[in-house]
Amino acid sequence: MVRTIGGRYEIEGRLGEGGMGLVYRVRHCQLAKQFALKVIAPAFANDSSARERFNLEAQIASEISHPNIVSVVDFGEDAEHGAFMVMELVEGEPFAVADGSSPLSVRRALDLLAQVADALDHIHKRGVIHGDIKAENLMLVEEPAANGSRRRRLVRLLDFGLARRLGAQETELNGTPHYLAPERCTGAPASVASDIYAMGVLGYLLLTRSMPFEGNIAQILEAQVREAPPSIAKKRGEEIDESIETLVMRAMSKQPALRHPSAAAFRYELNNVMHMLEMTRRRQSSTSLKLDRKVDAAASLFEQSMLAQIVVRGDNTIRLANSAFGELVEDPGGTHRNRSLLDTPLALWVPDLKRALERVRRKHKPMELRARRWTNELTLWLTPAPVKEDIHILIQNHPIVREPVRKT
Repeated sequence: MVRTIGGRYEIEGRLGEGGMGLVYRVRHCQLAKQFALKVIAPAFANDSSARERFNLEAQIASEISHPNIVSVVDFGEDAEHGAFMVMELVEGEPFAVADGSSPLSVRRALDLLAQVADALDHIHKRGVIHGDIKAENLMLVEEPAANGSRRRRLVRLLDFGLARRLGAQETELNGTPHYLAPERCTGAPASVASDIYAMGVLGYLLLTRSMPFEGNIAQILEAQVREAPPSIAKKRGEEIDESIETLVMRAMSKQPALRHPSAAAFRYELNNVMHMLEMTRRRQSSTSLKLDRKVDAAASLFEQSMLAQIVVRGDNTIRLANSAFGELVEDPGGTHRNRSLLDTPLALWVPDLKRALERVRRKHKPMELRARRWTNELTLWLTPAPVKEDIHILIQNHPIVREPVRKT
């Protein structure tokens, strides 16, 4: 006898089960397309809090669409099975065992970690805390190329069972002990910072194939709060660049304020590390090499330009700045107002610029702005950059020449 759920999904077999749910491989009766379908486990079918959690998971997951996150495509109620959600079927390898017991190459580990950071940044920007970032909630799939050849492995985030809205009230401690941030172990609610910590633990695992802390649950929680994790180089058994160790250990700082302020900030630092270690180069076609030459030429012109130029991110902090801009922001006494231009909020430089940036992003059209700074008049041209929400700003400086006062 063929079993169906929701009157339209034919059960073909079981894929697995989690803490409160069962996952089946199903086929849509009309579309003849396969999906993964999750239902509440029988033991929790009459538990109102479990049903509420299940409904929230379905609602949150259905709102999110990203290449590194598995999509929820349907949700409903079944007379026999109760609430169910339908997800795209991901064919791949479980993240935790995909590459055997030996550590990954550093390049591959950082590439996979970068994809997780992208997924986490996406959900955080939508006001969602994941609450359970771990290897077991990730799948590796082969990203197909247009010609059918194999491409890089793509990370897919599978489970939103412990996700919650940012600022939601919590009454219980939940999550996986190995990945719990110190403040979570002592009763603080899940947050962006606790997700960053879990991502740091994931990076540690990818690079060493071992957890920072081991033992029973009580021992692990105690270590999360009080102990420093062994160095990655020591656990890996070989030397590793200090910048990688610094990146992961910062994400795993005991104090939330010392971690990266966002997944985007973590990703930015990771990009810099990979670029510095020359891990971003791949075998390229002649077309892509020509494009690289154009990019290199543009970068050279940007740096050598006599006009001050910067590129700002969506949060209005400086992503790139050339030497001419560095000279421009020196005050009349010759002392540099900002020791580090990168990441500087533009409001510290030209307060009226914020409204102009918002206008350019909203209309996605260039505009001109006049500004005054110290004894200079400035003309700024704001242009949307190729990277979404970035804006390129070119600044022309007009020193104000005052006529000398003549004595009569």
